[in-house]
Amino acid sequence: MNTIKLMKKIFILSVVFIFCFTIAAFAEDSVTVYVDNEKVDFDVNPFIEGGRTLVPLRGVFEKLGARVDWNKQIQEVVIKDDNNEIQMLLNKNKVMVNGEIKTIDVSTMMINSRTFAPLRFISENLGHDVRWDGSTNSVYITKNTSVPENKNILKTVGSKENLIALLEYNSKLYGYLWTDRFVAAEDSNVTDKEEAVQQAPQEAGASQDHSDTNVQVEGVQEGDIIKNDGKYIYIKTGEKLKIIDSNPLNPKIVSTVNVSENTSISEIYISGNKLVVIGQNNYYYIMKEYEKSAVPAEDKTVDYIMPPRYYDDRTNVLVYDISNVEKPVLQRELLLDGNYLSGREINGYLYMVTTKYLNIYYDRQDVSLPYYTNVLKNEKHEFTYDDIKYFPNYIDSRYMYTAGINLNDSSVEPDVDVYLGGSDTIYVSEGSLYAAVADYSYDYNIKQTELYSPGYSTSTVVYKYELEKGNIKVATQGEVPGTIINQFSMDEHEGMLRIATTTGEVWNETSKNNMYILDENLKLKGKLEGLAPGERIYSTRFAGDRVYMVTFRQVDPLYVIDASDPSNPRAAGMLKIPGYSTYLHIVDEKHILGFGYDTKVSEWGGIVNGGFKMSLFDVSDIKNPKETFTEVIGEQGTYSELLYNHKALMFSLNKGIMAFPINSTAENYKTDFNGAYVYNVSLDNISYKTKISHMDSDNYLYGYEVKRIIYIGDFIYTFSENEMQIHSITTNKKINELNIY
Repeated sequence: MNTIKLMKKIFILSVVFIFCFTIAAFAEDSVTVYVDNEKVDFDVNPFIEGGRTLVPLRGVFEKLGARVDWNKQIQEVVIKDDNNEIQMLLNKNKVMVNGEIKTIDVSTMMINSRTFAPLRFISENLGHDVRWDGSTNSVYITKNTSVPENKNILKTVGSKENLIALLEYNSKLYGYLWTDRFVAAEDSNVTDKEEAVQQAPQEAGASQDHSDTNVQVEGVQEGDIIKNDGKYIYIKTGEKLKIIDSNPLNPKIVSTVNVSENTSISEIYISGNKLVVIGQNNYYYIMKEYEKSAVPAEDKTVDYIMPPRYYDDRTNVLVYDISNVEKPVLQRELLLDGNYLSGREINGYLYMVTTKYLNIYYDRQDVSLPYYTNVLKNEKHEFTYDDIKYFPNYIDSRYMYTAGINLNDSSVEPDVDVYLGGSDTIYVSEGSLYAAVADYSYDYNIKQTELYSPGYSTSTVVYKYELEKGNIKVATQGEVPGTIINQFSMDEHEGMLRIATTTGEVWNETSKNNMYILDENLKLKGKLEGLAPGERIYSTRFAGDRVYMVTFRQVDPLYVIDASDPSNPRAAGMLKIPGYSTYLHIVDEKHILGFGYDTKVSEWGGIVNGGFKMSLFDVSDIKNPKETFTEVIGEQGTYSELLYNHKALMFSLNKGIMAFPINSTAENYKTDFNGAYVYNVSLDNISYKTKISHMDSDNYLYGYEVKRIIYIGDFIYTFSENEMQIHSITTNKKINELNIY
């Protein structure tokens, strides 16, 4: 027992000795700090470490007009004023200054449960002047209010260490946001040739009047699973691509395009005599493991496929010459790193974006460099750290590739750039590409639940790129509060970007809906904020100087916004009706169509979805929009791809016809119809025409769900995975069918 007591006394004396030595060491390097010649008092003295002055977080930085926070969950110091933001991870020599990685000599450190940070580095990066007086061990800081000139300027990563640091800051913040702070909450009501031809038959070899893919911007082609040129139909069926002669009296498959092995087709384009196929081509690494055999000096090799983290996400781009549709010729094949996000074709040039998630948790010290491959030339183009670009103030744990491809000249190399960051939604006009990203950042306007525990808010960061003859040139970056829902949340008009967002959350009744107008440099020009508190946007459509917005929680307000004065947009009219629209389609300048859900009050008093709802709105009087037609198909559980994909709609005012795929349910979610609904349409009227199904019985048949509808000449063509049917527009009778699988 005496031995134990003696050891305890020795331990206590050792701790006291170390503590006193630490204090004495700090006292020898004691530093006095002045801000604008006013002495700063500290509860714990600053000290010098490695020739640098370190100060406790509180005091001096607040006197410089900055707010200081300590994020204990991710061990990060956050210092922010009106113009700057500095993020510093504990014991790391890489810091984030206005979104840009910089290196410091002495890192932020914690001693005796107090956090100390380098004074000169922080003060100067906040824009202030710092002077050291060695004779008195004093630091003199002179406050400045100048705004740094390098904010939002495109940067390059530069080194492997910088790349890892950028990813680390992003991953820690992301983990904190979604693991420790936020719990996802959603609205409880939101859940996604037997017959004779009666008219003149299609003339053999002739190209007919035909429908095209429903697109957002006229003149900007979007990819889809089906295309047609008025004579031939190009369609994805399973993992194959078929070219079909559309002759209604004798339809036939004229060729099957052989896409690359392991390529799963995402969508296709037609540009003149070029067929473009874009697909996902993921490559699994085959690893070797050597197992010692029981027989001495004998090795046995075993091949096996490793878990998913050992595969490359790759986007396959194939360009075929279809001058002879019976024998398409592959002219170009590119493999781009990452997953295909979206693309557009404009005047013979393809513009596309892919994103690649970086596995920073598996092996942060070996982050792969980006690349793309010209397959036919067997050339792999690798990017260096100096080639990887990023915008300060926003990074992400993804690579984002932009690629511009000349479809008419395969000798021209694609214009490919890579950015550290990723996009979830793109919008493309004839001259610009906008990539939008949801951003989560520190928000000092949010009331803190505890001292030095920073809050966060969401915003939408927008990258703008200029498009010219296959080249994609980065232009600028902008940011607006809130988040968007899809590509229809954005629109370019007269050189300005309009963007509709929702801020806050519906579940805690803090949500509001807004529209922002940004100039050509993505600087704020005008705004309209605070629409429909407690609701969120379900659909938006821009049409010239007008903006149509649908919000919802219990009723469906359709807002008509007058944006003729970009500096002062205003809500001019509103219509409240039951239900909500998830897609708005422009009929003409005075009429719009809404597709969505009817809603009902449940037995518990909440709002639930009913059947599929279609509404025609007369907006000729901007102050007094009217619903002139409405129809509800089916009961709760009815579904159409049109609810989330505008390409599923076939609409032609000139032809007077509209169609879309639908799965209609009756009571107890039992399907009572699966196929396509077809309507007659005019400016002031919509009337039911017919419905078409590929299923002959009440039993559900996999592979026979109608996916797309087109018209060529006087015939409607409906497509499922296995079958194509042809019906007369005039008589509604089935003319022909073809097995296409």
